[in-house]
Amino acid sequence: MDTTAPPEDATAPLWFTPESADVQALEDAWGARKLGRVLAAALSSYNRLGHVDAGTAAQALGVSEGTIRRWIRNGVPPTRFSRVIALVRPPQGAFDQERKDLVYARGAVKKIAEEPENATALWGYKGYLEPWDLAVIKIKDMPVQTLRMARTDRDRDATRRLAAGGQIVEISTFPSYWAAIAARSEILEDVYPYRVQLRNTKLASGAGKAFLDDAPRKPIKSYRKRARTSIRKTTRDPS
Repeated sequence: MDTTAPPEDATAPLWFTPESADVQALEDAWGARKLGRVLAAALSSYNRLGHVDAGTAAQALGVSEGTIRRWIRNGVPPTRFSRVIALVRPPQGAFDQERKDLVYARGAVKKIAEEPENATALWGYKGYLEPWDLAVIKIKDMPVQTLRMARTDRDRDATRRLAAGGQIVEISTFPSYWAAIAARSEILEDVYPYRVQLRNTKLASGAGKAFLDDAPRKPIKSYRKRARTSIRKTTRDPS
């Protein structure tokens, strides 16, 4: 098996996925018909009425609007899979950084519990030891959700920013910023097969942590109660 690390700017291949992931989930998430829907979502090609604006996707892929409509109606042809996936998936470097964030967040949570004075000196002035909320946001007029965080003790403007561009469909409070970061990273691991990159979006935040709204996942609060103790391993097919 090839264990060479992929380049940081390479698009995450479909087989670079948690070992525990169901292969059928990948096929369901990225089948020919679903890929057309993912394409529209990732390129922000849904207009205000929720209909696909074929021109946006066509320009990005260098094909005609009629071709885009045909792909969305009948499915993306296998010969175009790799190119379309390269547009809609986050770069592999993003997944690598999320893994680093998770490792660091778990270490920080441990330090808060075992070395409270040191933790206060490091992060107290930033408000990272106060309760933080983690929310799932359903993006308006798009089949996509994203994750955002905010302090639990926030004003109305901060709450509006939390839900900007959509609506909050689920929210849970965590004991610290780092606990919320760890939970966010674990959720993103769980929805890996359904992740998309919203490239041409006006969203203030969350464009890089988006996923299809039909991605199966656990309630946010369950990540607080049963945090994982290790990073999920990944595997790749032999090249």
